[in-house]
Amino acid sequence: MFRSLAVAAAALSLAACASPYVGKPFDRASASVQTLGLAGDAVPEKATAYEVASVGSNFGLIGALVDAGIQSSRQKAVDAALEGAGFDPEAKLQSRLVSKLAAEGYKVEPLANAARPKREFLAAYGADRKVDAYLDVVLVSYGYLSSGAGKPFRPSAYANVRLVSAKDTSKTLMQNRIVYNPLVEEKGVISLTPNPAYAFNNRADLLADPKRLAAGLDDALDQVADAATQLLR
Repeated sequence: MFRSLAVAAAALSLAACASPYVGKPFDRASASVQTLGLAGDAVPEKATAYEVASVGSNFGLIGALVDAGIQSSRQKAVDAALEGAGFDPEAKLQSRLVSKLAAEGYKVEPLANAARPKREFLAAYGADRKVDAYLDVVLVSYGYLSSGAGKPFRPSAYANVRLVSAKDTSKTLMQNRIVYNPLVEEKGVISLTPNPAYAFNNRADLLADPKRLAAGLDDALDQVADAATQLLR
């Protein structure tokens, strides 16, 4: 998971010189979609707590090894604090999606798909005559991110979203990317501003109040779910 956020951060840092991301908008009027199959295993098991270019990495190979140890130790401590607070990100994201999609007039059927060892869209959706389309919301990473040494840690999430026709699973009806607290705003990607109520100054501050720590991620996942729902309006 540490590697997942590092990769996501590196990808976003290169966004300014890359081609703009091009998603596929949803045409609800012509799609005839009323019932959605909602893919499961949407959220990684562990959160991250990553600081970009932290101090240890500035001192060559030894510094990089020290830096990796610092990052890993911080992440484990944050995960332990979240577990102690009863944080359940999968249930949180799925329940928010079901609620918001129902408010938009959709019926939602959760899918019991296999686990995703990689944080990618499902390779196959099967054939379910009860649904009109499959909604696949997969988080590449989520947790807390600092843009550099001395900068506050804020909630972060990186999600890919896709809607696939149930009649023809080779047909994508909608696709986009959602980034909560991006390091660099990428054209074509939905960028969400982090809630200023959940900024933590350092590791000690992150671990001081596990309930507030979990609340910051709850809020981030809510905003990701809301943004995903808006794509289907």
